[in-house]
Amino acid sequence: MKIISESQQFETKEHLPQILMRIFSVCKADPNFPLKDKVKVLEREVDSLKCTLEKKEKLLESSEQLHIDLKKRVDKIEQKNFDLKSYLLEKLGSE
Repeated sequence: MKIISESQQFETKEHLPQILMRIFSVCKADPNFPLKDKVKVLEREVDSLKCTLEKKEKLLESSEQLHIDLKKRVDKIEQKNFDLKSYLLEKLGSE
C-alpha cells in the first residue's frame, strides 16, 4: 500500500523569513529574553547596512546614467568627426 501526500508543497524560501520575523518579534516582546540587547544591536547594524546599500544603489544608478550619456556624446562626436573628415576630403577633391 502506497501513501500519497496530497498537501501542497510550499517553497521554504518564501515562508522562512516570515517565520523568523514572527519568532523574533515574540522574543523582543518578552522582557526575560536573554539576547534582547544583542538583537537590538543587530537590528541597528542591519538598518545601517540597508541605508548604506540604498545609497550605493543610488550611486550605481546615477553612474549608469552618466555612462549612457557619455556614450551618446562620444557617438555624436565620432559621427561629427567622420562627417567633417568626409567634407574635407570632398573639398580637397579626393573621393
